[in-house]
Order: sequence, then C-alpha cells, then structure tokens
Amino acid sequence: MTVTPGGAVWVAGTRRGSSGTESLLLKGGRSTFKRVTGPGFRVKRLASASDTRVWAFGASRYARWDGKRWQVKRWSYGRVDRAYSIGKNLWVIENSNAFPAARDAGWKARSTLRLLVGSVWRKVPTPIVVKGLDGKWAAGSVRGTAALARWTGTAWRAVALPVIPSAHSGQISELTDVAVDGETGQVMAVGWVAWPCGSSFCGETLLLSGYVGNWNFEVRGEPGIQPRAQAEPDGRGGAWVVYDAKGGGSGFLHIGTESVEPGAFPAPPNQNASVRDLAIQPESGSVWAVGAAPSGRNGLIWAHRP
Repeated sequence: MTVTPGGAVWVAGTRRGSSGTESLLLKGGRSTFKRVTGPGFRVKRLASASDTRVWAFGASRYARWDGKRWQVKRWSYGRVDRAYSIGKNLWVIENSNAFPAARDAGWKARSTLRLLVGSVWRKVPTPIVVKGLDGKWAAGSVRGTAALARWTGTAWRAVALPVIPSAHSGQISELTDVAVDGETGQVMAVGWVAWPCGSSFCGETLLLSGYVGNWNFEVRGEPGIQPRAQAEPDGRGGAWVVYDAKGGGSGFLHIGTESVEPGAFPAPPNQNASVRDLAIQPESGSVWAVGAAPSGRNGLIWAHRP
C-alpha cells in the first residue's frame, strides 16, 4: 500500500479468479476503490512521491506510473521487502530477514539497502543492518544490538544510543522500523529484545523515542517479540505501530505524547484482522492499513482520520 500526498491510495494484492490466482491493483480514496490496470506483473511493494510518481515492485520487474501509463524495467537484484520514496530519493530494502520463532543460536540480521541514482540501483553501505526507514532515519541493529543511523545526504552515519537494560544472559535486540514526526522531528522506533529460553526464545517489545542525545527506551512484556512490527507517524507528534497478535491477526500500539495505548483493528464477527501493510497520507494525519480476515474470503482496507 502507498498513499500519495494528494490522497490517492494504491493497494496491490491478489484475488482468486476462474483461472486461478491473479494480480489485483486498486486505486481509491476516502470512499471508494476501483480496479486499475497494473504494470503487467504481480506487484509486491508500492511507493509514491506524487500522483504522477508511483513505483511498483515485483519479483523480476519494477515500474513507474507517470499519471498515464506504466514504464516497466527489469529488476535484477534481490527480493524487495520495503520500498520508500523520501524526498528526491527512492530506496529499497532487499533480502532482509526476520528473527526466527524457533531457537537459532547462529541467527544474524541481514539486509541490503539500494538507492536509485539516475537509472542505476546502487548498493549503499550502511553502518547498521537496516530494517526500516523514515525521513533521514534508518532502524536496525549492529552485531545483535538495536541501532539507528542517519542519512547526511551523501552517507549513512551511526547514531549513539543508550544501553538497553539487560537482565538476561545472551540477550539480543533489533529495531524493525522507525517513524519521524514531521513537525517536532521526534524519532520513534519499534523493535524487540530476546534471550534464549529453553528450546526457543523469550522476549519483549522494544520502543525507542526521543531526539539526538536524548533517547528513551521502553521494554513492554506485551505484545512480546515482534520481528516484523511496522511504524508510521500519526501526524500529531506520535506514531502507530502494527504487530502480529498472539491469538492471531494484528494489533496496534498508538504512541501518544504522554502514553502508549494498545488497540485492535475492527473485523467481521468471529474473525481476526490481519494487517499486511500500513501507510500514511503525508501531512494529513490520515493512516491506512490493508490486509485480510484469515477466515474470510475478502481483503480489508482500514482508514483512520484525525
């Protein structure tokens, strides 16, 4: 999912047709969504800078929508896990791995960050293993410890963070995503801490907020280890965090200016809402989510407006 500054909401997915599973691309807004012509391949990730600068990524091709048609090009790199249009830059995170549920003493975080320069996708060196971006900030880890980095305009530089309190032997941690408030510049990130626990791992949710030189970590027993938690700013000085709930489906945390409030996405009776992606409309405070109810047949789109 991606939302343009003008409010156009693009959603990519699949649907079951008479001939099997087929790609589905929707475009809509505040009230309705319509199916639109796709770039000719299954779209797995979307990013946008305006109504005439929308990018779609597949397994072996990517495309740009110029307002009238798709311009398709070959993608000869790794699996695109996240795509971001930030200012004049188009970034992708590829081949990133998630922390495993089963115990794996040899697990190491990995990812590759690429930047589109002209018509060339350049691999960009980073001082941390990057799992999420927002603005000039990157979230991830270094040698098993949660970390942040900042883009100077020409290179990524690591940012000093306080030590995460540790009461468990063998504890490791990672930040999985970051959200930056556009007005105050406050940085908010979500991640996890984990430690060996029998044949698997025990762990907790890690929240980070603050500014350069003034950071605050919070460790929450619930919702536990969240290897793929996603964060987006709420446009009001806080952030939304979406995570996989223990009982199935997805839940959210809303990081406010004074507290953190948990919540659940609305879903049809006796069904759990499973959110696959989260997106905001820049400078509006509107947030969108897309996913499905696993026991239902239809995809779901959620909207929250201030």
